Amino acid sequence: MSIALVGIIFVQAFWIKTTLDNKEEQFSLNINQALKSVSEQIQSRELRDYLAVYQKLVDSIGSPKESQLTAVFRYVDRNENTNQTYIYSHGILENDYNISAKLFESKSEDSASILEYKGIKTTTIIDEAFDREMRNMSSIERLQRVERLSLMDKAKYASVFMELAALKPIHRRITNIELELLLQRELGDRDIDIPFQYRVFNGDFATKIGSDNYTNLSGLKKYKSPLFVNEKGENDFELVIAFPERKVFLRSSLTTLILLSLLFTITIVITFASTIYQVLRQKKVSEMKSDFINNMTHEFKTPIATIKLALDAINNKQVQDDSLKRTQYLKMIKDENERMNFQVENVLRISQLDKKENFIKKSICDLHDVINEATLHLNLLLKNSNAKVEIDFLALVSEIEISKDDFVNVFANILENAIKYSSEDPQIKIITENKKDKIVIKIIDNGIGMSSRVKDKIFDKFYRESKGNVHNVKGHGLGLSYVKKIIDLHNGTIYADSEIGKGSEFIITLPLSFKM
Repeated sequence: MSIALVGIIFVQAFWIKTTLDNKEEQFSLNINQALKSVSEQIQSRELRDYLAVYQKLVDSIGSPKESQLTAVFRYVDRNENTNQTYIYSHGILENDYNISAKLFESKSEDSASILEYKGIKTTTIIDEAFDREMRNMSSIERLQRVERLSLMDKAKYASVFMELAALKPIHRRITNIELELLLQRELGDRDIDIPFQYRVFNGDFATKIGSDNYTNLSGLKKYKSPLFVNEKGENDFELVIAFPERKVFLRSSLTTLILLSLLFTITIVITFASTIYQVLRQKKVSEMKSDFINNMTHEFKTPIATIKLALDAINNKQVQDDSLKRTQYLKMIKDENERMNFQVENVLRISQLDKKENFIKKSICDLHDVINEATLHLNLLLKNSNAKVEIDFLALVSEIEISKDDFVNVFANILENAIKYSSEDPQIKIITENKKDKIVIKIIDNGIGMSSRVKDKIFDKFYRESKGNVHNVKGHGLGLSYVKKIIDLHNGTIYADSEIGKGSEFIITLPLSFKM
């Protein structure tokens, strides 16, 4: 299950990474296509502007019937001082007389018409002719004039106009408004609606064309496309664009899927961990219950065997005639019976507390009297173990509202543990004192002590330490659990402080019935 769970997590992580990589690749492809389209549109628009002006100039001077100008604008020079443009024209005028070669030679197989070519060389000086005409012409007029040009004419003059346009600075060839509108339209057509910053570069130098915030985008991935590419595939300018919110945009489409994937994965992990925890806990509880049954069997087996032996002895004639021995055996049977009854009552009371079926009957009692009564219950056990109990009642106020019988059992359980878990003659000290509106009871012994790990678990039901030198001590693992429940029901607290080899100290704090 662990391997499968780790595998699922790795597969999901790989799937998310692959999807993000694909999104990144698709995004880059869309951006490059958009930039290429913008570059082509800008160059096409510029050429259309020049062709429209050329057509207007041709319209203004007219052209001979059956004639066409086949070459023009071979060289352009500009004088910055006079702000004049020199156009050195070398044109070829083609005249078609619609006369076939067969007119002069009847046997000739050449059916082509006879053409006349005339070379035309002129130098024209214009003052911002093209720029002025382009500014004065409307978009519709430009389009109409360009449509009148044949494909042949457009192809013939494209290179000439490209050379002419290259002489102009970039800010006169394109504007920020045009470039930004084209970028927005192309990106919008590809469903990319996030902010962007752009700049046109001439080599390594930034031009005036670009957004104002571009200088603050260091470290971002940038996309580039050439502008105004000539016939040789060369270009001086490059359009660069960057997207500050690119990562957010790429992840936004997967956010829901990623969150759902993480949610389900976390749910599986929590469920898996909970299952393992419950399995281990049930295994531990099963072991503790088995230990409890074994100990309970031992606790019942011993008094039952003792009672059987006592009954067999009473049936003996010699014992029947001896009233003293008969009385001793009867007392032994009574003590063992009370011992079994105490064990059964202890188990039943714990069960009732778990099911909340026990209704504790509280009354005002003197806690010192309750402690003395608990020590009297263990008088025989104290004598048999050579235990010494020192009682120091320092509390001036000891009246408290409690369930007397339950608290007799509480102190009896703690004292019994202090006797059982001692490697030498038990030395027990009981101290009471008042702190504000509470009474504090300290029970200190010189027993074998507990480790911090054991100390944290001693109030758990069925828990018994089975390592070290305590494996021969019999019990049910219910005593301190019962103690903790009774004290909790009285709004009190119990704390154990202990070190191995240095004994233990149980500190019980209970609220007083009467505030001091």
